[in-house]
Amino acid sequence: MKALQKRSRQPGDIELINLPVPAATDNKVMAKVAYAGICGSDIDILYSRNDIYLPPVVQGHEFSATVTQVGNDVTNFTAGDKIVSETTFESCGKCQMCKDGNYHLCLHKQIVGWTENGGFAEYVLLNSNYLHKLNAGTDLQQAALIEPSAIACECLLVKGRLQPGETVAVIGPGTIGMLCALVAKASGAANVFLLGLNDAAETRFKIAEEMGLEHCIDVSVTNALDYILEHNENKKPDMVVDCTGNVNGFLLALDLIKRNGKIVEAGSIHGEAGFPWEKAAYNAIDLSFVFSSSHKAWEYSTAIFNDSGIDFSKMITGTFGLDEYEKAFSMATDTAKSLKIMFDLAK
Repeated sequence: MKALQKRSRQPGDIELINLPVPAATDNKVMAKVAYAGICGSDIDILYSRNDIYLPPVVQGHEFSATVTQVGNDVTNFTAGDKIVSETTFESCGKCQMCKDGNYHLCLHKQIVGWTENGGFAEYVLLNSNYLHKLNAGTDLQQAALIEPSAIACECLLVKGRLQPGETVAVIGPGTIGMLCALVAKASGAANVFLLGLNDAAETRFKIAEEMGLEHCIDVSVTNALDYILEHNENKKPDMVVDCTGNVNGFLLALDLIKRNGKIVEAGSIHGEAGFPWEKAAYNAIDLSFVFSSSHKAWEYSTAIFNDSGIDFSKMITGTFGLDEYEKAFSMATDTAKSLKIMFDLAK
């Protein structure tokens, strides 16, 4: 089978190769990949900006697939099932995180697309314990967005505990930010504000507006707090989700949030960053951080894709075959002109 493999920790050392098709044994499932999205973390792996991944490894953790073979111990999936997989391939089952049901935070977790071969290949071997079955009529291209949507659900519904009628501001109109705004709206938020810089106006804000997000704020030219107060009965948001991966995003969140409000930090800020303790303490903020997504978040996300009727295909700004990976990664890094870039494994 064709597979796109990160060969070593050398930046840019990626190659399209042929690998044996894996066989399903025990509790494992083999699946034919339909679509696989390029995540920001895939770009970080490509350029070796983190050290969590273990090369050589086939990247790709945002994907949809169809089961083709099941192991002897698998009873809840059969060939032909449309599925998505959590990013967990194995967890230890013994640590406190696993015992508490938070196996996604297990320090010994094996990760699909990071430490175990993932979805940038024609076939992928998965653990049936971490799969979610889709409706038979589910669009598999859109379903490849369920994994980033699970991150959004972790932000809004698990960590943020969003209540209907609350107001949400989301900073950063990338895939996670856009999905956070859509999840907030679908979950009954009264007002949803999506904030970004002027490079978002050309593509991302247009997509957001087409998907029903009416409050898109270019903070390069508009004072975000003034705009929110004007359109939210002179009230600050109940929750702010920062998806920028930049300390300036968190500082803006701190300016926007109401006293005793909730800030959810979804971005990974590289390096050391100063923290405004006094301002945060004075406002008594409830601050949460998101790393990976829980089983509950995956249940929320799968339900939204199965039942909400939202056309998530509008977020997909390009599809490529695996042999076009250089162009695909180049497009994925162009934030002004793209949102979600995918590999179409049928190509």
